[in-house]
Amino acid sequence: MADFEKVIPPGREGRVDIKIDGKKLTGSGHFKKTFTVKTNDPENAQFVLVVEGQIQKTFDFSEDLKLAGFADEKLKTEIIITNMLPTPVNITSVRWAGDVAQRHLIENVGLKIETIAKGKKYRLKLWKKNEMAPGSFNANVVLVTDHPKIKEKTVPVAFIISSDVELMPNRMIWGEMVVKSGAPKTFDRIFTIRALRGDSLKVLRAQPNRDDMKVSIKEITPGKVFQGTVSITPDTKAAQYLGAIKIQTNYRRCQLLNLDIVGSVRQEGK
Repeated sequence: MADFEKVIPPGREGRVDIKIDGKKLTGSGHFKKTFTVKTNDPENAQFVLVVEGQIQKTFDFSEDLKLAGFADEKLKTEIIITNMLPTPVNITSVRWAGDVAQRHLIENVGLKIETIAKGKKYRLKLWKKNEMAPGSFNANVVLVTDHPKIKEKTVPVAFIISSDVELMPNRMIWGEMVVKSGAPKTFDRIFTIRALRGDSLKVLRAQPNRDDMKVSIKEITPGKVFQGTVSITPDTKAAQYLGAIKIQTNYRRCQLLNLDIVGSVRQEGK
């Protein structure tokens, strides 16, 4: 970012102030940035300012912070944080960033910082306290320090909470189904149901919510993989097509899977 004097009187000097945000520079070490300055001077209509410097890494992290596993597992992880500056930096506390409340992380995930070597090395711990809904998302942990220029350091956290059963896809986009007036036509698509742990999965029932939609399921790998086929024989009237299939399994945490169907119908020639 640059701030500059827009008008320089004849025979006088002007000033250009340049501010570089180190957080937006990747990695550490030497950096070089260029700024193009344009003026109304016909002899110096344009020139380039070159800014060079060194970025010093504050903290080194033993690995990326990630909490991954199944919804009912007792998940935990930890990383080692090392101060890379020549002077001590004490991490005084740790907290979640302000946007995590809506994700219920405060009550579901424990967060703790431990001192290994004061001013030099710390251990950051995360653990799952309660069952969490399956899904993948990111959040941020904030380290609070006693360094006057680095009061806070943000650490990204990846959450990957797996379901016991995977439905692929869980939403079918059919696009446009073109039909002839008075000549019914059937459109087929395939989906897969996969047990992600164990081999005792059973598909008990698959029920579409429309009369013009049928579904059949066959077992590919016993107790593990099932393949389903959705067959749609739409009315010849042009319209948006919306439907859903409820799939019932024997797994307690995945008793009901929902497969959404989205598409449209168009008469040929229209």
